[in-house]
Amino acid sequence: MTDGTVRLRPPTEADLPELADAIRASAAELAEYLPWAIGEYDERDTRDWIRRRGYPNEVGFVILDPTGTIVGVCGLNGFDELHRSANLGFWLRTSAHGNGYATRAGRLVAAHGFDAYRLRRIEIMMAVANTASRRVAERLGARHEGILRSKLQLGGHRHDAHLYSLLPGETA
Repeated sequence: MTDGTVRLRPPTEADLPELADAIRASAAELAEYLPWAIGEYDERDTRDWIRRRGYPNEVGFVILDPTGTIVGVCGLNGFDELHRSANLGFWLRTSAHGNGYATRAGRLVAAHGFDAYRLRRIEIMMAVANTASRRVAERLGARHEGILRSKLQLGGHRHDAHLYSLLPGETA
């Protein structure tokens, strides 16, 4: 999938070193909101993630910048077959922030979810303090539905979370 600026594709074993490096290089920022993103993250952890992904558990894509460098991951998880919904998640390497990659990737993955999996609702949830992810959700055209009290367990503490949603045809 591409929008002319970013390209998304399924990760492969050949991506292990680059993905693990991106996570390690950005662990200080990612770990605040993604408990699995630790400085000791290695290729084995990445291999395990690649092997676990796949519908109906998780559908993940590496985000490639215009030079073909992996700058992050965007995907869908938490599929709910009965209600035709899923969660949209993403992360970017710290050095890739501010280029619109997460928004572009989110738009592509949301369209893929509505088309390929016939989803009727995509949710985007983030800790209240995660303003960067909140801005991505808003740029995607997602509607803020509220704050879920004590929803997330991060860093050994409970956190409130913003909940956004997209319905088919709503992406900006």
